[in-house]
Amino acid sequence: MNTTKPDLSASHRQAGASMIEVLVAILLVSVGLLGIAGLSGATFSYNKVSQMRLTGIALVNDLADRARVNVYGYDRGAYDIALSDNYAGTAATVPDANLDLDPSVPANAITAADALAAADIDQFLRSVRNRLPQGDAVVISRPGATARDLDVWLLWQEPTTDAGDTLFGAGQGNCPNSLTPDEQALYSCMYFKVGL
Repeated sequence: MNTTKPDLSASHRQAGASMIEVLVAILLVSVGLLGIAGLSGATFSYNKVSQMRLTGIALVNDLADRARVNVYGYDRGAYDIALSDNYAGTAATVPDANLDLDPSVPANAITAADALAAADIDQFLRSVRNRLPQGDAVVISRPGATARDLDVWLLWQEPTTDAGDTLFGAGQGNCPNSLTPDEQALYSCMYFKVGL
């Protein structure tokens, strides 16, 4: 009889994973999870920008519709808004007496158009400040012989981003030139050009 025992040490070494293989596997899984986390954060940021853009489009379309209804007020420049403009403490309304005035009399037409534009601007600024974080607006009307254009900048303050954020920096490039450097550092902006 053969009394030699088989060498089992070689088969024992191949039975399990070594410590180095386990550490490499953990490293690869960790890198994958970090990549997924970064992708999720970027997706959230881009979704936020998309949501802000849709909100801005709805606000600007509302203002453009109001200006289209009151073309005379638009032609008089009553729809212009500076950054420092503020809405009234109570909501502005158009008195019925202004609407009953004879529009063929120039003074009556001016009174009615200006009152309607003031109420429209008041409502627009309220909507902007309710729907955008610390929102504001700058509007410049450009009446012309062949076209009526409305330049609208919607401004808001990013609550949690710092100046190094690329999305914040991209929004700053859309701000109107009339802003001071301090205001440009504070706001993100969206620009819209609307033809009436």
